[in-house]
Amino acid sequence: MEVLNHQFQGPYNHNLGFKNDFGCVYLLINAQRQVIDVGQTESVNDRLRNHDRKQCWIRNGCLDNQLYVYSSENEQYRLQLESAIRKAYAPACGIR
Repeated sequence: MEVLNHQFQGPYNHNLGFKNDFGCVYLLINAQRQVIDVGQTESVNDRLRNHDRKQCWIRNGCLDNQLYVYSSENEQYRLQLESAIRKAYAPACGIR
């Protein structure tokens, strides 16, 4: 899935962990391919396991297998990309 000229890998199930942990920007989308949430993390497995916005994902039609990730170990880059996606798509969850 391409978002802002970045190729996100997926879809994955947000309830399952990854074999290898990694830093990334993550997207949750609904069946209409709308961005429901975006975030960034140093540890995708730790962040998604008990995410505080899972109920918001469900309320907005995000099923289990609608997680996409863009891997990057550079925290500043992840923060910039997360902010750009949030500004461009105004996701329903995680509004700051």
